[in-house]
Amino acid sequence: MEEREKMILDKLRDEERKSVMLTGFIRENVYEFLIKQKGFREDEIEVDAPFDVFSPTTGQNEQCSVDFIVKVGGLRILAIKCALSALESIERHVLAFSRVAGGIPICVVTSSDYSRVLNTDTGELISEELSAVPDRPRAVAMGKNGEFRPLPVPEERLRMERRILLAFNALNCRLPGACGEGF
Repeated sequence: MEEREKMILDKLRDEERKSVMLTGFIRENVYEFLIKQKGFREDEIEVDAPFDVFSPTTGQNEQCSVDFIVKVGGLRILAIKCALSALESIERHVLAFSRVAGGIPICVVTSSDYSRVLNTDTGELISEELSAVPDRPRAVAMGKNGEFRPLPVPEERLRMERRILLAFNALNCRLPGACGEGF
């Protein structure tokens, strides 16, 4: 490998490390928010929970995830993806994940300072404030009232959502060595 290529690769890896550290800080803030301000219990928050999605290209399942899934009364009610910036572009990832993972009714993409809270069924923006996420008592009541029943997604739409989700998954492996392969 030429010296210039090595320097560029080192710079990319350094930027990726910084990004991972900042995203970790956002994740910590969001986790604390869910527990301290919204009242969810630790056992109700799944962290990096893998979800298998079949890839017709490889003929295998690929693991996809979001940063947090909140469950209340056995129902997955909320999916959260943390990001540094460009939340509007990443919201498509969390929408696809929420639809493919069985219709998680509310999805969020957040930098902790700015958020986009979305209705998974319609894709409509509910709020640009993380505070719009229902607190635990409200979530429990909504679950008992049947407000968290996802609308059925037609099979053709699910195929499209799977492709979108797998595309975002592939984008996460953009640096050499990021997904276990060498350069």
